[in-house]
Amino acid sequence: MPNFDAEAKKAMVIGTVSFLNAVPLTWALPRLGFDGEVVCGTPAELAQWLKQGRIDIGLIPIAEYLRGIGEVIVDGLGIASDGAVRSVAVFSHKPIGEVHNIAVDSGSRSSVLLLQVLWAKRFGILPPLSPMAPDLEQMLSHADAALLIGDAALRASLNASLLVWDLGAAWKELTGLPFVFAAWVARDEQIARQAASWLVAARAEGRRHLSAIIAEESERRNLPADLVQRYLTEHIRHDLTERHHQAVDLFAQMAFALGLLPSVRPVRWLMP
Repeated sequence: MPNFDAEAKKAMVIGTVSFLNAVPLTWALPRLGFDGEVVCGTPAELAQWLKQGRIDIGLIPIAEYLRGIGEVIVDGLGIASDGAVRSVAVFSHKPIGEVHNIAVDSGSRSSVLLLQVLWAKRFGILPPLSPMAPDLEQMLSHADAALLIGDAALRASLNASLLVWDLGAAWKELTGLPFVFAAWVARDEQIARQAASWLVAARAEGRRHLSAIIAEESERRNLPADLVQRYLTEHIRHDLTERHHQAVDLFAQMAFALGLLPSVRPVRWLMP
Protein backbone atom coordinates (compact mmCIF):
# COMPACT_ATOMS: atom_id res chain seq x y z
CA MET A 1 0.00 0.00 0.00
CA PRO A 2 1.32 3.50 -0.81
CA ASN A 3 2.84 5.56 1.97
CA PHE A 4 0.36 8.40 2.36
CA ASP A 5 -0.18 10.60 5.38
CA ALA A 6 -3.66 10.05 6.83
CA GLU A 7 -4.48 13.74 7.18
CA ALA A 8 -3.28 14.50 3.65
CA LYS A 9 -5.18 11.47 2.35
CA LYS A 10 -8.46 12.79 3.70
CA ALA A 11 -7.81 16.21 2.21
CA MET A 12 -6.82 14.98 -1.25
CA VAL A 13 -9.31 15.53 -4.08
CA ILE A 14 -8.51 13.72 -7.32
CA GLY A 15 -10.30 14.60 -10.54
CA THR A 16 -10.78 12.15 -13.39
CA VAL A 17 -12.91 11.70 -16.48
CA SER A 18 -15.76 9.22 -16.68
CA PHE A 19 -14.47 7.80 -19.97
CA LEU A 20 -13.60 4.13 -20.30
CA ASN A 21 -9.94 4.95 -21.01
CA ALA A 22 -9.39 6.28 -17.48
CA VAL A 23 -10.92 3.36 -15.59
CA PRO A 24 -7.73 1.25 -15.36
CA LEU A 25 -6.00 4.24 -13.76
CA THR A 26 -8.58 4.88 -11.03
CA TRP A 27 -10.60 1.66 -10.54
CA ALA A 28 -8.33 0.43 -7.73
CA LEU A 29 -8.08 3.63 -5.67
CA PRO A 30 -10.85 2.74 -3.18
CA ARG A 31 -9.64 -0.87 -3.12
CA LEU A 32 -6.19 0.32 -2.04
CA GLY A 33 -7.65 2.23 0.90
CA PHE A 34 -7.60 5.73 -0.56
CA ASP A 35 -10.30 7.62 1.31
CA GLY A 36 -9.86 11.03 -0.24
CA GLU A 37 -12.43 12.19 -2.76
CA VAL A 38 -12.50 11.20 -6.42
CA VAL A 39 -14.65 13.39 -8.65
CA CYS A 40 -15.51 13.06 -12.34
CA GLY A 41 -15.91 15.73 -14.98
CA THR A 42 -15.26 16.48 -18.62
CA PRO A 43 -11.68 17.27 -19.61
CA ALA A 44 -12.61 20.96 -19.79
CA GLU A 45 -14.24 20.87 -16.35
CA LEU A 46 -11.24 19.15 -14.75
CA ALA A 47 -8.91 21.84 -16.05
CA GLN A 48 -11.18 24.56 -14.70
CA TRP A 49 -11.53 22.83 -11.32
CA LEU A 50 -7.77 22.52 -10.98
CA LYS A 51 -7.36 26.19 -11.85
CA GLN A 52 -9.98 27.09 -9.22
CA GLY A 53 -8.40 24.85 -6.57
CA ARG A 54 -11.49 22.62 -6.35
CA ILE A 55 -9.33 19.57 -7.04
CA ASP A 56 -5.73 18.93 -5.98
CA ILE A 57 -4.67 16.80 -8.92
CA GLY A 58 -6.50 15.76 -12.03
CA LEU A 59 -6.31 13.87 -15.29
CA ILE A 60 -5.98 17.14 -17.14
CA PRO A 61 -5.86 17.65 -20.93
CA ILE A 62 -2.24 18.15 -21.93
CA ALA A 63 -3.39 21.18 -23.93
CA GLU A 64 -4.60 22.88 -20.76
CA TYR A 65 -1.30 22.24 -18.99
CA LEU A 66 0.46 23.82 -21.96
CA ARG A 67 -1.87 26.82 -21.58
CA GLY A 68 -0.65 27.28 -18.01
CA ILE A 69 -3.00 25.28 -15.79
CA GLY A 70 -1.36 23.29 -12.99
CA GLU A 71 2.27 23.21 -11.95
CA VAL A 72 3.73 19.72 -12.27
CA ILE A 73 2.94 16.44 -14.04
CA VAL A 74 3.34 13.05 -12.38
CA ASP A 75 5.57 11.29 -14.89
CA GLY A 76 5.14 7.79 -16.22
CA LEU A 77 1.35 7.47 -16.43
CA GLY A 78 -1.51 9.12 -18.23
CA ILE A 79 -3.79 8.72 -21.26
CA ALA A 80 -1.90 8.29 -24.52
CA SER A 81 -1.84 6.44 -27.82
CA ASP A 82 0.85 5.20 -30.17
CA GLY A 83 -1.03 5.17 -33.45
CA ALA A 84 -4.78 4.73 -33.84
CA VAL A 85 -6.59 5.66 -30.63
CA ARG A 86 -10.17 4.97 -31.80
CA SER A 87 -11.73 7.26 -29.20
CA VAL A 88 -10.55 10.58 -30.68
CA ALA A 89 -11.73 10.91 -34.25
CA VAL A 90 -13.52 13.02 -36.82
CA PHE A 91 -16.67 11.34 -38.18
CA SER A 92 -18.36 12.33 -41.41
CA HIS A 93 -20.40 11.12 -44.36
CA LYS A 94 -17.96 12.98 -46.62
CA PRO A 95 -14.29 12.33 -47.41
CA ILE A 96 -12.09 14.46 -45.17
CA GLY A 97 -10.99 16.57 -48.13
CA GLU A 98 -14.60 17.68 -48.70
CA VAL A 99 -15.18 18.76 -45.10
CA HIS A 100 -15.45 22.53 -44.67
CA ASN A 101 -16.59 22.85 -41.03
CA ILE A 102 -16.44 20.63 -37.98
CA ALA A 103 -18.59 20.40 -34.87
CA VAL A 104 -16.39 19.60 -31.87
CA ASP A 105 -17.17 18.22 -28.42
CA SER A 106 -17.40 21.29 -26.17
CA GLY A 107 -15.89 19.31 -23.29
CA SER A 108 -12.69 18.50 -25.20
CA ARG A 109 -9.44 20.45 -25.07
CA SER A 110 -6.39 18.39 -26.19
CA SER A 111 -8.30 16.74 -29.02
CA VAL A 112 -9.55 20.06 -30.39
CA LEU A 113 -6.04 21.52 -30.33
CA LEU A 114 -4.68 18.36 -31.96
CA LEU A 115 -7.34 18.61 -34.67
CA GLN A 116 -6.33 22.20 -35.38
CA VAL A 117 -2.64 21.29 -35.65
CA LEU A 118 -3.27 18.27 -37.89
CA TRP A 119 -5.71 20.15 -40.10
CA ALA A 120 -3.29 23.03 -40.57
CA LYS A 121 -0.48 20.60 -41.45
CA ARG A 122 -2.68 18.75 -43.94
CA PHE A 123 -4.62 21.58 -45.57
CA GLY A 124 -2.62 24.70 -44.72
CA ILE A 125 -5.51 26.40 -42.90
CA LEU A 126 -7.23 26.21 -39.52
CA PRO A 127 -10.64 24.51 -39.66
CA PRO A 128 -13.86 26.37 -38.77
CA LEU A 129 -15.02 24.79 -35.50
CA SER A 130 -18.38 24.81 -33.72
CA PRO A 131 -18.34 23.60 -30.09
CA MET A 132 -21.39 21.46 -29.33
CA ALA A 133 -22.63 18.81 -26.94
CA PRO A 134 -21.32 15.38 -28.01
CA ASP A 135 -24.45 14.28 -29.89
CA LEU A 136 -23.36 12.85 -33.24
CA GLU A 137 -26.71 13.28 -35.00
CA GLN A 138 -27.06 16.90 -33.90
CA MET A 139 -23.44 17.66 -34.73
CA LEU A 140 -23.73 16.28 -38.25
CA SER A 141 -26.92 18.24 -38.80
CA HIS A 142 -24.98 21.46 -38.16
CA ALA A 143 -21.60 20.68 -39.72
CA ASP A 144 -19.90 18.49 -42.33
CA ALA A 145 -18.10 16.47 -39.67
CA ALA A 146 -17.98 15.85 -35.93
CA LEU A 147 -15.04 15.49 -33.56
CA LEU A 148 -15.95 13.06 -30.79
CA ILE A 149 -13.88 11.81 -27.89
CA GLY A 150 -14.17 9.08 -25.29
CA ASP A 151 -17.11 6.69 -25.17
CA ALA A 152 -19.12 8.71 -27.71
CA ALA A 153 -16.34 8.20 -30.24
CA LEU A 154 -16.16 4.48 -29.46
CA ARG A 155 -19.88 4.12 -30.14
CA ALA A 156 -19.63 6.15 -33.34
CA SER A 157 -16.76 3.92 -34.50
CA LEU A 158 -19.24 1.02 -34.66
CA ASN A 159 -21.27 2.85 -37.33
CA ALA A 160 -20.05 1.40 -40.62
CA SER A 161 -21.74 4.16 -42.65
CA LEU A 162 -19.39 6.85 -41.28
CA LEU A 163 -15.98 7.82 -42.59
CA VAL A 164 -13.43 8.11 -39.78
CA TRP A 165 -10.27 10.19 -39.43
CA ASP A 166 -8.47 8.87 -36.35
CA LEU A 167 -6.39 11.68 -34.84
CA GLY A 168 -4.03 9.36 -32.98
CA ALA A 169 -3.16 7.62 -36.25
CA ALA A 170 -2.83 10.94 -38.07
CA TRP A 171 -0.40 12.30 -35.45
CA LYS A 172 1.71 9.13 -35.58
CA GLU A 173 1.81 9.31 -39.37
CA LEU A 174 2.87 12.97 -39.25
CA THR A 175 5.48 12.77 -36.49
CA GLY A 176 6.34 9.14 -35.86
CA LEU A 177 5.60 9.75 -32.18
CA PRO A 178 2.92 8.72 -29.68
CA PHE A 179 0.45 11.34 -28.44
CA VAL A 180 -0.42 12.33 -24.88
CA PHE A 181 -4.06 13.32 -24.44
CA ALA A 182 -4.11 13.74 -20.65
CA ALA A 183 -1.76 13.49 -17.69
CA TRP A 184 -1.94 13.68 -13.90
CA VAL A 185 -1.39 17.39 -13.27
CA ALA A 186 -1.08 18.71 -9.71
CA ARG A 187 -1.48 22.15 -8.18
CA ASP A 188 2.03 21.95 -6.72
CA GLU A 189 4.95 19.58 -6.29
CA GLN A 190 4.02 18.53 -2.75
CA ILE A 191 0.59 17.36 -3.88
CA ALA A 192 2.14 15.56 -6.83
CA ARG A 193 4.49 13.67 -4.52
CA GLN A 194 1.68 12.79 -2.12
CA ALA A 195 -0.59 11.51 -4.88
CA ALA A 196 2.03 9.78 -7.03
CA SER A 197 2.37 6.60 -4.97
CA TRP A 198 -1.40 6.11 -4.96
CA LEU A 199 -1.71 6.69 -8.69
CA VAL A 200 1.16 4.36 -9.57
CA ALA A 201 -0.22 1.66 -7.28
CA ALA A 202 -3.72 2.10 -8.73
CA ARG A 203 -2.44 1.67 -12.28
CA ALA A 204 -0.57 -1.51 -11.32
CA GLU A 205 -3.64 -2.92 -9.57
CA GLY A 206 -5.82 -1.97 -12.53
CA ARG A 207 -3.53 -3.91 -14.83
CA ARG A 208 -3.73 -6.97 -12.62
CA HIS A 209 -7.52 -6.85 -12.75
CA LEU A 210 -7.94 -5.75 -16.37
CA SER A 211 -10.09 -8.76 -17.27
CA ALA A 212 -12.54 -7.85 -14.50
CA ILE A 213 -12.54 -4.21 -15.57
CA ILE A 214 -13.28 -5.20 -19.19
CA ALA A 215 -16.20 -7.38 -18.11
CA GLU A 216 -17.62 -4.75 -15.74
CA GLU A 217 -17.25 -1.80 -18.08
CA SER A 218 -18.55 -3.49 -21.22
CA GLU A 219 -21.75 -4.33 -19.36
CA ARG A 220 -22.04 -0.97 -17.60
CA ARG A 221 -21.45 1.04 -20.77
CA ASN A 222 -23.33 -1.32 -23.08
CA LEU A 223 -20.29 -1.75 -25.31
CA PRO A 224 -19.16 -5.03 -26.93
CA ALA A 225 -16.66 -6.81 -24.71
CA ASP A 226 -14.29 -7.42 -27.64
CA LEU A 227 -14.28 -3.68 -28.41
CA VAL A 228 -13.51 -2.81 -24.78
CA GLN A 229 -10.76 -5.44 -24.67
CA ARG A 230 -9.09 -4.25 -27.89
CA TYR A 231 -9.44 -0.62 -26.91
CA LEU A 232 -7.81 -1.00 -23.50
CA THR A 233 -5.06 -3.35 -24.64
CA GLU A 234 -4.27 -2.20 -28.21
CA HIS A 235 -5.26 1.46 -28.54
CA ILE A 236 -4.92 3.21 -25.20
CA ARG A 237 -1.54 3.52 -23.51
CA HIS A 238 -1.27 4.30 -19.81
CA ASP A 239 2.54 4.56 -19.68
CA LEU A 240 4.47 7.75 -20.47
CA THR A 241 8.09 7.49 -21.64
CA GLU A 242 10.76 9.80 -23.04
CA ARG A 243 9.09 9.49 -26.46
CA HIS A 244 5.91 10.90 -24.92
CA HIS A 245 7.93 13.80 -23.50
CA GLN A 246 9.24 14.48 -27.00
CA ALA A 247 5.68 14.34 -28.36
CA VAL A 248 4.40 16.87 -25.83
CA ASP A 249 7.26 19.25 -26.63
CA LEU A 250 6.69 18.93 -30.38
CA PHE A 251 2.93 19.39 -29.99
CA ALA A 252 3.53 22.58 -28.01
CA GLN A 253 5.95 23.91 -30.62
CA MET A 254 3.56 23.18 -33.48
CA ALA A 255 0.59 24.77 -31.72
CA PHE A 256 2.65 27.83 -30.78
CA ALA A 257 3.85 28.25 -34.37
CA LEU A 258 0.21 28.34 -35.48
CA GLY A 259 -0.70 30.94 -32.87
CA LEU A 260 -2.80 28.45 -30.91
CA LEU A 261 -0.69 28.69 -27.73
CA PRO A 262 0.68 31.91 -26.20
CA SER A 263 4.10 30.33 -25.58
CA VAL A 264 5.93 27.02 -25.42
CA ARG A 265 5.65 26.09 -21.78
CA PRO A 266 8.52 24.05 -20.27
CA VAL A 267 7.04 20.86 -18.86
CA ARG A 268 7.79 19.93 -15.24
CA TRP A 269 7.80 16.13 -14.98
CA LEU A 270 7.93 14.64 -11.49
CA MET A 271 9.20 11.08 -11.29
CA PRO A 272 7.09 9.06 -8.81
